[in-house]
Amino acid sequence: MATSTYIPPMRRDELRELLIEVGLDLLIDEGLARGTERLTFKRVFDRASEQRGVRVTNASVIGRIWVDMADFQADVLAAALEAIDQAGVELAILAAGEVLATADLDSVDGRRAAAAEMIRVVCAAHVETMARSRTMNLAIGLRGLGVSRLPSDEGTPAAESLHRAYEVYCVRWDFALGRAFEVLGVRMRPGLTIRQLSMLAISLAEGFAIWDRLDPTMSRNILRPTGREGEKVEWTLFSMGIEALLWQFAELEEDADPPPGPGVSAGNPE
Repeated sequence: MATSTYIPPMRRDELRELLIEVGLDLLIDEGLARGTERLTFKRVFDRASEQRGVRVTNASVIGRIWVDMADFQADVLAAALEAIDQAGVELAILAAGEVLATADLDSVDGRRAAAAEMIRVVCAAHVETMARSRTMNLAIGLRGLGVSRLPSDEGTPAAESLHRAYEVYCVRWDFALGRAFEVLGVRMRPGLTIRQLSMLAISLAEGFAIWDRLDPTMSRNILRPTGREGEKVEWTLFSMGIEALLWQFAELEEDADPPPGPGVSAGNPE
């Protein structure tokens, strides 16, 4: 005689997290099709039951976790947009810390070289994150779909999720750039802001995510003589673009005091 496994009741936050995860998996497996329209409660509940052994009803989520199905779809959309961004920023901060641990920060030339090397390795780490991500293709499609529908969807849960996802993404870039600038002794040029630089960096990252899928040989493995002894090291088009943008927006402080110690702390940008 078959026995059933007892599944204890889930807290509201646990159930919300599980259903967003299941909905995201469903989108990844099936692709966008016409967007998030096929991401219905019934289909997500069925998958949650089949794969997780969790039985969910409309009564357990509507009015308790989400107002309606559109509200749920908007949260899955935000999760798809934010997952790759968070992983990319965390890996970039780790890569930056490794560069700064051995950098010469006592001279202007040393700090400029450290900035170039940081850009090189951080951008390479970001590209690798995007290449490995399960959600990257989906995120690219959802961003394009979301932006294309913004004029008609303004004020809807989907539009608000898109705005929120981009704001969170920008805050992370603002924080990472601000910490790196503090350590390297870099200041913004008059009239320009870190947020503007973050927006350009994000735009470049999204563009190169597409190019990398079309033909990675065109945007990677560019050799430049920027090694410690002038040896050639690999750059990406993304890193070269960021380096060019940086010195249009910012400059090294000639009289900056040496930082108290190397490293960039991940901290909490939110």
